[in-house]
Amino acid sequence: MVRRRQLLVSSASLIAAGFSGCVGSSTDGTDSTDQSRSTETDSNIASETAASETAASDPTPYTVRMEPNDPYTFEEVPETYGVGTSPFIDMGMALGIHPTATTGLERAPLKFYDLLDLGFDERQPVKIASDAESGYDKENFYAADADVWLISRNNISRYVNWDDSDFVDVESQTGPFLGTTLRFAPQSAVQNEPNPYTMYEAFEKVADIFQRQRRFQGWQSLHNDLMGTIEDALPPEDERPTVAAIWRGVSPDSGRFRIAPLHRLGNNTKSYYRLGMQDAFEGQYPDGPVGYEELARADPDYIGAVGALTSATHEEFVNTVIEPFENNENGQRLRAVQNGNVIRSGGQYMGPIVDMFSTEAVAKQVYPDEFGEWPGAVGAIPESEQLFDRQRLIDIVNGDL
Repeated sequence: MVRRRQLLVSSASLIAAGFSGCVGSSTDGTDSTDQSRSTETDSNIASETAASETAASDPTPYTVRMEPNDPYTFEEVPETYGVGTSPFIDMGMALGIHPTATTGLERAPLKFYDLLDLGFDERQPVKIASDAESGYDKENFYAADADVWLISRNNISRYVNWDDSDFVDVESQTGPFLGTTLRFAPQSAVQNEPNPYTMYEAFEKVADIFQRQRRFQGWQSLHNDLMGTIEDALPPEDERPTVAAIWRGVSPDSGRFRIAPLHRLGNNTKSYYRLGMQDAFEGQYPDGPVGYEELARADPDYIGAVGALTSATHEEFVNTVIEPFENNENGQRLRAVQNGNVIRSGGQYMGPIVDMFSTEAVAKQVYPDEFGEWPGAVGAIPESEQLFDRQRLIDIVNGDL
């Protein structure tokens, strides 16, 4: 039986009344609306496992540098953390630590945590904002009292009028801000400055923050094994298909689509990039959304819905994306629609856990002859056809290395 991880939760009460209550999430495959998330805790397991990674010697003090932030020296290993809408929640979960504080969780990758029986209780974290772009309040940060904030100052500054003194004030009463930007590709219409790290480079920094380097090494090994399986079976480069990766939701009837570039530093499209797919808009990234005319001009082999693997069930994806494309007069002209090649992947929450499921899903959707048929839902893949070992992943999360 899978061991449950301790939920590290704050006893602080919720400041904003509008944030109270349970936030729902999408489910897929074996997940169902009547499946309740476990709220079990096991403090002995959590404390013993954490101690085992630092028992050899006292690791403190130690310094971690997460660009673009200044280096920070920890006098003791942090136990709690807060996150925004980013891959950092998935990194924390991958290291066996549940977040103490979050923004809204409506599109968070909770379905994967349910499938792995990681015991995530979405009611427990203090809400520091109503969603990624609104509702931030310093009082919520004080209430959460996290030891470290895996949140980018730059991201928060887009939505609140905080100056340096506001951040310093929060840090003086809670923990440091050490987040960074990982979502978009550099030199694109959506971001002019390059991300400082790939996802795994940032993940290593997070492992350093929590002194869980052995688990990070376990993740590296699992990741490398999956990619070895993928790369050994990929067709020659000149036979690999093109894809138009669309982010911020796909609404065929609107006729407006935002194209996400494929790039090694574009975390939200990494599943397509690592499957060897070619960018249908390479070198022609539009400054703003495109319409059916531009999409038809590129005429990609595949249309990829970035984030829909996380945010929608199989049925929702069929009803809101695939069928509307097939029923749209303009959509019917696209090769990808004609050939049934509208696919989905993970997106903005792409940390180590989401990455494994998303890479597997895209591999099966694009190369079924090599990797097996895609059943439509992440929980419906038979064990014999899975491209990575779920129990091995769970063992790494639990520190059973």
